[in-house]
Amino acid sequence: MRILILMYLVLFFVGLQHFFEWQSAGFLLGLAALPFTTEFDATTKGSRRYFYISLGWFALFLLVPVYTFYYLTLITALAFCLEMYLGRINILPMLVLVCMSPIFGHWANLFTFPIRLQLTAIAGSLVMGAKVDGNVITCDGQDFYVDPACMGLQMTVTAMLCALIIIGGLQKKYRSHLSAGMTIGILCAAFGLNIVANLIRIVCLVRFKIMPDTSLHEAMGILSLVVYVLLPVFFLSRLVVKRFGKAVVREKKIYRIVPTGPLLLRNGILLACIVYGCCVNLRPRPAIAHALPVKASGFSVKHLPEDVTQLDNDDALVYIKYIPSFYYTEHHPMMCWKGSGYTFERVREQVWNGRTVYTAILVNGKTKLHTAWWYTNGHHHYTSQFAWRIDAMTSGRQYSLINVTAKDESSLRKVIMTLNF
Repeated sequence: MRILILMYLVLFFVGLQHFFEWQSAGFLLGLAALPFTTEFDATTKGSRRYFYISLGWFALFLLVPVYTFYYLTLITALAFCLEMYLGRINILPMLVLVCMSPIFGHWANLFTFPIRLQLTAIAGSLVMGAKVDGNVITCDGQDFYVDPACMGLQMTVTAMLCALIIIGGLQKKYRSHLSAGMTIGILCAAFGLNIVANLIRIVCLVRFKIMPDTSLHEAMGILSLVVYVLLPVFFLSRLVVKRFGKAVVREKKIYRIVPTGPLLLRNGILLACIVYGCCVNLRPRPAIAHALPVKASGFSVKHLPEDVTQLDNDDALVYIKYIPSFYYTEHHPMMCWKGSGYTFERVREQVWNGRTVYTAILVNGKTKLHTAWWYTNGHHHYTSQFAWRIDAMTSGRQYSLINVTAKDESSLRKVIMTLNF
């Protein structure tokens, strides 16, 4: 078993080397959370559930060879191996492994984007004399930019992982465990409290004029997380564990796993699948042409890796980012431009020529650019993550993310009017 686990770990680091940000707060906090949340019931024989779940994820990986499906195949195969030899594993470590993955942070960042804009509007209404313009709150002549991290990646991931650590610690203390439904319920409460905590944080930052990149700014974020999220989650979890938790039977191990032929065969099948998946991940992926027909003259066209088409001329830079299906992630502008050193200011949802788009100003030092983005399949245009995904799921039409960037707003409007999908 130890050799098999070691092989899984090697495949984890080799096959996912471009998937994880190894020094990110979410990954490191997730590693720290695993010892607090992992328990094995040695009195209950492990089932084959994770074997079939892992095969299911691998089948999806064969259809859609993305890192996420490979990661889910690997962690469920590892869970099957551990269950077979150590006993039935609880659900908390699986939730930790999901929350610490980049895909969770990516989805949390994208789907909470409209919430961030609503939080900005609400916070501006709560501060006397403040005015709101997109993600900017102006108070007494001072602009406060609501950073995406306020309700984005780090706060959400940190809140979820800390909640799991609290639940795991209390379950061990009181020697009882919660059902999956109760655990998910507490995590939903933690997510809601995180929204409230960020609203209070934004109001305090504006009201007391606490500027970014200061120790007080960071302290306010930590204080909001502890007071408005972690403490309520602790008291809620303790109440639920004491009242609804099922007592854990502490007995000597009543069975011993013997490495039988069928068990070794199942582990061998999963190992072969993961080795194949690792080889697929390491294989370079060629750039292919975009599926969405674009009628735009005067642009030089370049096909980039990962189904991205670039249109470029002296007036604008256009990225057409093909999304194969409704369950795929996309190259969101707020992540791609941030990676290029830009920050987003005055993010707003606007209607231009009957088309709803998100607009923003990109700032990198003294450089300022105007950008807009939306989702389209050639027939329908959306800004909502839920709207385009639901339409893609029900209609079967594949969508693309369109991102247009120009030097000023007038040029941006002009270029968008010339694009025809």
